[in-house]
Amino acid sequence: MTAVAHPRSRVEAALRLGPWPARLGVIVGAALIALLTQGEAILVAAVGALLVGVLVIIWPDVAALAAVGLLFSNATVVAVREHGAPGALALVIPVLLLLAAGHQVLARHQPVLFPRPMVWVVALLVVQLASALASRDPDQSVAAALTFLVEGLVLFALLVNAVRGTQLVRAAALVLVVTAGLLGTLSLIQQVSGSDGQDFAGFATMSDAVIGRADGGGSPRHAGPIGEQNRWAQSLAVVLPVAIALGVADRSRSARLTARISAVGIVAGIVLTYSRGAAVGLVLTALIGIALRWIRASTAVVAAAAVVVLLAAIAPNFAARASTVVSARSSVAARTSADVPQDGSFANRYTEAVAATAVFFRHPVIGVGPGLFPTYFQDEARAQGADRIVGVNREAHDLYLGLAAELGVLGLVAFGGFTASLFASLARARRAFARTRSDVSALATGFALAIVTYLTTGLFLHFAYIRYFWLLAALSAATGMLATVDDPIPPGSSRTREAP
Repeated sequence: MTAVAHPRSRVEAALRLGPWPARLGVIVGAALIALLTQGEAILVAAVGALLVGVLVIIWPDVAALAAVGLLFSNATVVAVREHGAPGALALVIPVLLLLAAGHQVLARHQPVLFPRPMVWVVALLVVQLASALASRDPDQSVAAALTFLVEGLVLFALLVNAVRGTQLVRAAALVLVVTAGLLGTLSLIQQVSGSDGQDFAGFATMSDAVIGRADGGGSPRHAGPIGEQNRWAQSLAVVLPVAIALGVADRSRSARLTARISAVGIVAGIVLTYSRGAAVGLVLTALIGIALRWIRASTAVVAAAAVVVLLAAIAPNFAARASTVVSARSSVAARTSADVPQDGSFANRYTEAVAATAVFFRHPVIGVGPGLFPTYFQDEARAQGADRIVGVNREAHDLYLGLAAELGVLGLVAFGGFTASLFASLARARRAFARTRSDVSALATGFALAIVTYLTTGLFLHFAYIRYFWLLAALSAATGMLATVDDPIPPGSSRTREAP
């Protein structure tokens, strides 16, 4: 009987591609062409969609990888916001994930996965709904809970069922790293060329905030495809540990080189946001990693030295940023009674933190409802005598205080249970692969440190742009499950099943 070639083999033969890093290179190359040909954006998008569609039919795993890249690049939002694309374009990502997850379950006969951390995600949703229904503005609060349902629970469930097996998890991690590296590199190109007006089709925007001068003559803060510099810095920072893990330990030489180059772009992107929170968060993550013996002290020293060199080359004002005030057109500087300038950012965040704490103590069990803390802020700010920001609805700008104020103790317990369960699964993967697959063990460590980075930077940012967190969490859960779920073998393939 004549053997039937697997579809993936036919693609490789036709395109003469090597292993998955080479295939990824084709996709990344297409993305670069799209970014550099803004004048033909519609044509490039159409051709790109056709190419991805063909690849999805021939190699369904591309759907999951494309979804990861689109999610992190915020591409669908950029297309709608900057280029007038229809809002229905947002459905592309869930459709891709449904295709990928459906292929795993229906074609490869894999079970529907319900990892342990998902129990806590469901619990967090229940708390949000209960808090929303009991709030003073159920319509607004329920809408926020439904956003969590779509961008949190559904996204997490689809991703963990779409990204399965060692090879696909590695590929998804590399797509995440390469996408972040490319976007960070765009900021670097802007900085080096002085082309601040070039936003690369909306994937490299500039914030209104500047460093050094209130009249806009200082260093601009880069904001990536999100449009908010601190949040973009956090999004890049959480990917850095994954990039380092791939760059140090992956089996493929091309993947290691790609990850290392991408790490440079990621660091450059972080630096050019001038985010103090991201810098402090990464330092705390490094110290935690060293204390847990997940990171060698020598590796941390070398990485720090490389960052210092990069800072001196592209952002000499960053050191000053760490100790001085950001001059932002949209902010009002705080002053003492002696008319001595203070850091308006810190003064505002102190007021927000005190307000969130007060709201939590008044509503300790289930909080005031998801998305509603800003509506309580003005009363608390007046109570503090913070006249400079009264009249403005502000967030808590702290992950934990924001959750406490809006979801109470039950919300904190659900979120804490989720992160603890996630860490436990990653720890199992680290141990299970320590001797047989050091690259997978290192990747589990990278994702664990990525979650730590999100938690440390969360000291300075509230729980928003949640799809970025749940993308990271889902890939972490998929990595953790490698220790307990067999690596799926495509039908018709004769390759040996990898060790769990």
